[in-house]
Amino acid sequence: NNISCNTILHSLFLSLIDLLTSGCTEPDWIPFRNSCYLFSQDVMNWTKARDYCEEKGALLLKIEDGSEKEWQFVINFAKPHDYWVGLTDQNTGQWRWTDDTPYIMNREAGQPDEWTEHGLGEGGEDCGQIAYDGLLNDAHCSAKMKFICEKQN
Repeated sequence: NNISCNTILHSLFLSLIDLLTSGCTEPDWIPFRNSCYLFSQDVMNWTKARDYCEEKGALLLKIEDGSEKEWQFVINFAKPHDYWVGLTDQNTGQWRWTDDTPYIMNREAGQPDEWTEHGLGEGGEDCGQIAYDGLLNDAHCSAKMKFICEKQN
């Protein structure tokens, strides 16, 4: 059917134009709204993940307050894996994003819990992650997991 083929080709063409004009020119970066996202396949501790993102001109993921569409976009790519995000309470004892803005959002029930029996050395859980179930959680910063970088385009 020519109409179906033309419609599909037109849709693919528009998607390609969106991708090319999105500013997400590096391989593996995914455009969404005004940002580019990298869902890493490598695993690192939180500090190395943060540094990696910064070397790429990005930050570990920050979800803007109340951005349900961005949250759903991220969860669709993240599930069922654990990913570091740009939340920490290491420096101030208060949960903040890596750009130093305060954290205001829902997280998994009972979290943060500062669990200390993780077997990963001294200290509690001072770094934020999206857990395999798509909910925010606190984890020990030395744990190695995938991570999400975000940069504005």
